[in-house]
Amino acid sequence: MTDPTQLASYELAFPGPLRDRLVAAVLTGTKTATTSLLAEYETAGAPLPVPGERSALIDSAGHAVAVVEVTGVRVLPLGDVDLRHAVDEGEGHRTVNAWRAAHERFWRGDALRDALGDAEFTVDDTTRVVAERFRVVEVLDPVAAAVAGELRLMDPAVRASRAAAERLLDPGFTEVGASGRLWTRDKMLAELPGMDGGTDRGTGDVTRHQSAGMAGVLLAPDLVHLTYETAVSGRRARRSSLWRRAADGSGTPWRIYYHQATPVPEGM
Repeated sequence: MTDPTQLASYELAFPGPLRDRLVAAVLTGTKTATTSLLAEYETAGAPLPVPGERSALIDSAGHAVAVVEVTGVRVLPLGDVDLRHAVDEGEGHRTVNAWRAAHERFWRGDALRDALGDAEFTVDDTTRVVAERFRVVEVLDPVAAAVAGELRLMDPAVRASRAAAERLLDPGFTEVGASGRLWTRDKMLAELPGMDGGTDRGTGDVTRHQSAGMAGVLLAPDLVHLTYETAVSGRRARRSSLWRRAADGSGTPWRIYYHQATPVPEGM
């Protein structure tokens, strides 16, 4: 295993919920690109990334969770960012306009302006950005990778997208649901969008699962066991899942192999 202390840090956004989502997207193979402001490098006096460069991906707790390698770098005006790059950032954007709106909110935020030392900083079509592509070379923390996958599967946007969910389910996936029903991979993919924890197609309301106490154990080099509890629409369940390392080069390092949910009676 690579010694992460010998590598430079690779940090996405600032520590907190946004970084957590981005790191989860990287660990599940969804995010293979990122965009930074050229001004960030200039302010820090840091060199631009170069293809082949390897770094340690850092989570919000400051832990190195993976080794990533830069595969491509472009410096271009913000107005020239293309749809493929926007989609490959793995944040669920399907148009350049949606991608840009989300990034502009971040770049005009107080934290970024403080980092640049410019309280009035803003962006427009001519703002120079660094569009970077990368790949995961090595997952340093298998438990973190499994947790990232589990959290992705609770995301209503992922549950609503067969393609996104498909990437996270092992070909041999089975689940014993809270009702005792046995689910196969195909049945789960077909019905997942309409289950609790997704977005109601009629009202647009989101019933996101809230998780607590998620913990994992590495049972074998390629197998992680997770346990945790969820609550959704007033119902609680205790859950157990097995995640195993993908061996087919699919780009998704870890996928869920088995899941079981047990309802928690009211008052317990």
